[in-house]
Amino acid sequence: MKFTQTAIAAALALAAATPLSAQDYVADKLVKSVNQGDLLAIVGALGHQVKGQGEAADDIYVAAEDEEGTTYLLFGTACEVNDIPGCQGVMMQVRYDLPATTTFETLAAANFSQAAINIWADFDEKTLGFTRYHVLDHGVTMANIRENINVLLALVAESYPVAAGE
Repeated sequence: MKFTQTAIAAALALAAATPLSAQDYVADKLVKSVNQGDLLAIVGALGHQVKGQGEAADDIYVAAEDEEGTTYLLFGTACEVNDIPGCQGVMMQVRYDLPATTTFETLAAANFSQAAINIWADFDEKTLGFTRYHVLDHGVTMANIRENINVLLALVAESYPVAAGE
């Protein structure tokens, strides 16, 4: 009996330890701005692992990793403007080390083939990047933000070989 009580107590403690982010996700919740908790909730709803996050109130970002091992960043943008609390945009980004075969031509080809994301390179910093920007004006559902992350990740997988010049 003592084992059963201990097991129940452990299960309750584990349930209480579930990240708040996973508990806060409501797919049909309409949001006109997001905060750190919202970004964490969306990452949790995707089942992705949080690798890092902003610690200060004005540092709204999450670094996460999907099941394929792709690390992506979510940045809150247009924050605390026009008397609206939170961030009215979400910058979604994946960055890689720049392949030696990436050129202006391969970037142009990748961008022409994929209008839903911006594919860019910083040749000085040796970075190849993929960005999708989501404006929250007039409200979107949390599910819509989640699906925009899925779109970014799917299109990165498609576009990387072109941008890399493979």
